Amino acid sequence: MKLKNRVAYYFVSRLFWLMLIWGIFIVISIVLFSFFLGHNKKEPPQLTISNIVEHTDVVDQKISISSKIKEDLVRYNMWMQVLDEQGNEVFSINKPKSIPNHYAPGELVSDYLYPAKKGFQLSTWYKTLDNQDLTWVLGKPMTSNNPFQYWVNNLWILSIIIIGILIAVFFGRQLGAPLLYIVSWIENLSRGKHEEPLHTWKFNQKKRWRNKAKYNTYKELTQALSKLTSTLQRNTEERALLEKTREEWMTGVSHDLKTPLSVIKGYTVLLSSHEYDWDQDKVRHFSKIMEERVEYMEQLIEDFNLTFQLKNDAIPIQLVQKDLVIVLKEILEQLKRLPESKNKVFSFETNREQIFFNMDTKYLKRAFENLIANSIKHNPPETKIKIILHEELSHPRQIRVLIEDNGVGISQETLEHLFDRYFRGTSATSNNSGTGLGMAIARQIIIAHGGEIEINSKLQLGTQCNITFPID
Repeated sequence: MKLKNRVAYYFVSRLFWLMLIWGIFIVISIVLFSFFLGHNKKEPPQLTISNIVEHTDVVDQKISISSKIKEDLVRYNMWMQVLDEQGNEVFSINKPKSIPNHYAPGELVSDYLYPAKKGFQLSTWYKTLDNQDLTWVLGKPMTSNNPFQYWVNNLWILSIIIIGILIAVFFGRQLGAPLLYIVSWIENLSRGKHEEPLHTWKFNQKKRWRNKAKYNTYKELTQALSKLTSTLQRNTEERALLEKTREEWMTGVSHDLKTPLSVIKGYTVLLSSHEYDWDQDKVRHFSKIMEERVEYMEQLIEDFNLTFQLKNDAIPIQLVQKDLVIVLKEILEQLKRLPESKNKVFSFETNREQIFFNMDTKYLKRAFENLIANSIKHNPPETKIKIILHEELSHPRQIRVLIEDNGVGISQETLEHLFDRYFRGTSATSNNSGTGLGMAIARQIIIAHGGEIEINSKLQLGTQCNITFPID
C-alpha cells in the first residue's frame, strides 16, 4: 500500500473510531439519563387523569376525591384542579401558590401546548358531572426536587463535553504526535542539523505496541528520513574531509608549480646576466634542467585537465583492437629507462603470445604507466616488480593483469584514499614529486574501458594491483 493511501486510511479509521466512541457515549448517557429521570418521574396508574375523573364524585354539590388519590398526588408532587364552565376553580388538591384560580379563554390551551412557558405540564379532561360541565386539570412540574435527578439533569451534558474533550485529546495525540515528530525532524534537516530529534514520543521499535502503533503508518517515511539523515551526515563529513584534502593538495600543487618556476627563473637570470660568460656546455646543461621543469609543469596541467574530463565523461574513448602483450612490453621497456628504475628487478609473464583487446591505446598506456611507475618510485632498490598478463577462458571470460612488488607496502589509511583525486600518500621511502592525480586517473581510465581495479597491500610485504577486463 502506498504511503499516501496508508496515511488516508489511518486518518479515516481513527476518525471513524472517534465518532463511534463519541456516539456510543452519547447514546449511553441519554439512555441512562432517560432511565433515571423516567424512573423518578413515573407515576402510578391511578394518577392518570382519566382514572382521577372516574373517582371524582359530587356530594351535596361538593366535589370529593378518594383519600388514596390525594395521598398519591402529594407524594408525587402533583396537583389537580376542577374548573367550572367560566374557568373558575371549584376544587383543588396540593396546588402550588403560583397556579392561578381562574383561566381566561385560551389560557389553559396555551399552557397545555407550551409547558416550558410556566414550568409545568398539564393534562386536561372534560366531563359533565351532576349537570355541570367541569374541566379537570392535572399538573406536574417539569423538574423534580429529587437531588439525584437534579444533578443528572444539570451535569450530564457537562460530562459528555469533558469526556469528549479527553477523547479528542487522546486521538489528537495519536494523530498529531507522529506528524509533529516528523516536522521537527525535517526542521532539523533544513537547519543543517543532520540528526533525529530527541523527543518523548521518539519512534522506537522496542517500545510497547501502543506507543509505536501510531507510528506504523509513518514507518516508511521515518525510514526514508533516517536514511536521508545518514546520507546528509555522511556527505557533510565527506565534504569537510574533501575540502581539507583539497586545501592540502592545492598547497602541495602550488609548491610543485612554484619549485620548477623558481628553478627556471633562476637559470634565466643566470643566462641573461652580463657578469658571466657561460660556455656552451653550461648553457646546454641549464637548458636541459629548464626543459625538465617545463615538462613537469606541462604534465601537471595535463593531469588537471584529464582527471576532470574523465570524471565528467568528456573524453570520447576510441576503442581499437590491439595486442595487449605488445602494449605492456613497450610500457615496461620505457619505464626501465627511468632513473628510479635503477637497481630494481623487472619480470613479465603471460599465458598467451597474443591477447587482443579493444582499447584506446593512448589512455590505457597512461593508466598502466601510472600503476607501474607507482611501484618503481615508491620502493627501495632491489625491489622485484612483476607484471603478469593472463587471458582466462573460464566463465566469465576476462583478461587479468597483475602488477606485483615485494616493496615497502602501503598503509591502510593510504590504501583507503589511494584513488582520491586530492590524495598523495607519504612514507619514509616514497618519492613525493608526483601530482597526486596518477592513481585516480588510472582508475578512471580502467573503468572507462569496462574494467575493475583492486589493490591489496601490507606494510613490508609488498603490493598487488589486480586489474580485470571482461571479454565480450
